[in-house]
Amino acid sequence: MFSIDFIRDNFTFILSALPITLLITFLSLIFSTLLGGVLAWVIIRNVPYVKYLVRVFISFGRSVPMLVMLYFVFYVWPWIASGLLGGPQDTPFSYKLSPLVAAVASFSVVFSAYFAETFRSAWNAVEKGQREAAWSIGLTGFTQFRRIIFPQAAVSALPNYTSVLIDLIKDTSLVYTITVVDVMAKANIAAARGFHYVEAYCIVLIIYIALCLVFTRILRHIEVYLSNRWKSHTQKVVPSHSFWGKKYVQK
Repeated sequence: MFSIDFIRDNFTFILSALPITLLITFLSLIFSTLLGGVLAWVIIRNVPYVKYLVRVFISFGRSVPMLVMLYFVFYVWPWIASGLLGGPQDTPFSYKLSPLVAAVASFSVVFSAYFAETFRSAWNAVEKGQREAAWSIGLTGFTQFRRIIFPQAAVSALPNYTSVLIDLIKDTSLVYTITVVDVMAKANIAAARGFHYVEAYCIVLIIYIALCLVFTRILRHIEVYLSNRWKSHTQKVVPSHSFWGKKYVQK
C-alpha cells in the first residue's frame, strides 16, 4: 500500500542530500559555461586548425550519453591514465578520481558542447550590420561586445541556456551510479528499509520539479529584465548613454 507516513518520515532525510545535488549543479554549470564560451569563441573567430579540434570535441560531447560519460570518467579513465602516464609501480587506483570530481568533470565536458552551440547561435542572431557600424564609429572589439553584442546575444541565448541548464539538473540524478550520495542515492537508501520505492521516488520527483521550476523562474526574470532594458535603450536613441546606463562623452 502507498504509505503517506513513509513520505512524512523520510522527506527531510532525502532532502538532506540536496546540497550535494546543488553543488554538482553549480560547479558543472560554471565550468561548462566557461569552457563552452571558449569553444564558441574559437568557432566564431574561425581560428585555423584549432576550430577542427573544437568541432570534434563538440560532436563528441553531444554524442555521448550522460551515463556513459560518468562511467567512462569514473571507471575507465584510471586504466587509460595508468597506461599512458603511469610507471611500472603505478596502478589504476592511483589515477582514480573522487566521485564528486568525476561527476563535475563529466557534466562539464558534455554540457560545454551544448553551451558552445547556444552561445554561437546567440552571436549569429545579432545582425552583422551592427558590428560593422560599431567598427565604423571607432569602437574597440571589447567595447562593441559589451555595449552592443552582449546585451542582444544574452537575450537570444537565455531560452536555450535555460533548457540546457534544466537538462543538467535532471541528469544529476545519475550521479548515484558512481557512488555520489545525492538525492537519488538517499531515496534508494530510504526505500530499501521497507521496500517503499514508489513513495521514495515520488519525493525525488517533487524535489526535482521544484528545483527546475525555481531555476526556470529565475532565468526567466533575468531574460525579461535584459529584454526590457535593451528595448528601453533602443527607444531612447541617446548616443551619450550605453546599454548599462553609464554616461560617456564622445571626443
